[in-house]
Amino acid sequence: MVNRIFLFLFSLGLLLPTFSLRAQTNVNSPYSRYGYGVLDNRGIGASRAMDGLGYALQSGKQINVKNPASYAAIDTLTFLCDFGVSLLSNTMKEGAAKENRVSWCFDYIALQFPLAKWLAASLGVVPYSTVGYNYAGGIENGSVRQTGEGSLNEAFLGLGAYIYKGFSLGFNFNYLFGELNNNSISVSSLDAVNATLFENVLDISDFRVEIGAQYTCRLNAKNRFTVGILYTPAKKLLGKGYIRGGAYNVSSGNTVAFQNDTVKLKDSYSLPATYGAGFTYTYDDRLTAGIDITFQPWSKAKYAGSTTYFNNYLQVIVGAEFMPKLYSSTFFQSVRYRAGVNVCRSYARIKASDKTYNDLWETGFTIGAGLPMKRNKSIINISFGYQNRRTTPSSSVTENEFRVSIGLTFNEMWFYKSRLQ
Repeated sequence: MVNRIFLFLFSLGLLLPTFSLRAQTNVNSPYSRYGYGVLDNRGIGASRAMDGLGYALQSGKQINVKNPASYAAIDTLTFLCDFGVSLLSNTMKEGAAKENRVSWCFDYIALQFPLAKWLAASLGVVPYSTVGYNYAGGIENGSVRQTGEGSLNEAFLGLGAYIYKGFSLGFNFNYLFGELNNNSISVSSLDAVNATLFENVLDISDFRVEIGAQYTCRLNAKNRFTVGILYTPAKKLLGKGYIRGGAYNVSSGNTVAFQNDTVKLKDSYSLPATYGAGFTYTYDDRLTAGIDITFQPWSKAKYAGSTTYFNNYLQVIVGAEFMPKLYSSTFFQSVRYRAGVNVCRSYARIKASDKTYNDLWETGFTIGAGLPMKRNKSIINISFGYQNRRTTPSSSVTENEFRVSIGLTFNEMWFYKSRLQ
């Protein structure tokens, strides 16, 4: 068992460069140019098919990274490994203009195993945010092209423990890493050869902690409910920022630099606290339904030394999972059918052409299933999701994003010792 864990850790190290580059093939959204990009909902496996529901989910068969207190639900014989990939199609529309882009990404990888009857551990890598856009627009006496790419990801090590009669407590220790690039090239209508190039790079490398708790109350043999909470403290970001400017010759491709500054991020960039709460009801281990609420006071977070760039973030998720029969030889009666919906006011505060500010709203739904594998307890997770992004009160670019996700949860009895020699 120890050798297998070391093999996983070695594989995880090889995959870290993949996560650093994931944004180059993942998001195509002009709204990702604001702040730290498009935020991920951190749902993996079963949670992803319920649109990210997770604060009060407890399962010994699926990894739930949204609340580390859930790790304690794994039994003492089980080892879990979960990973997933996604294919995305994003259609953007503004007035009569319309564009579609297709991309894919390797989403996440996670592992979970017991340390004692009351204690379990989990580790892996999950996305935090992604930047990816490329568009042009007009400015006074010229035009400008805006491009961006990059991602922030979190490598985590978590512990979850049963403390007392249905109450569990957990911690995720996260390493946040990645690079975000935002570039612009301005060309004057009076001189189409010489342009002005600006590049803004955030290279982030920092640690933060998540604290979660869950309490489960059994009403009787078949009915129970669980409440869960999550707290992540606000954090000043560590890392470096690079601001570069230059005169760019469109014909030759040569750039003559006139600005090349390096700054520390600590006093100018930060992440807000996260407050999450959820509730789930479970019947006979076949039906689970719940709700999550997430609040992040981004209006207090610094970006480029200012606290005027962001709105407070508020998200509500409702999701459910249903399996017809716990024990059945019929395939379709053993499938776990899942669905979820979400509505979110994102953190981006977008300046309109009339100098007023717009809010960015995201709404969507996901349907999916957990398909059992015949010879073991492993599960193939598939989901189909839709997400709409739009601004209010005035309308700008409208996005319609479709996502197909496929994941695999390996479930093995690594800790079982046979009595037969």
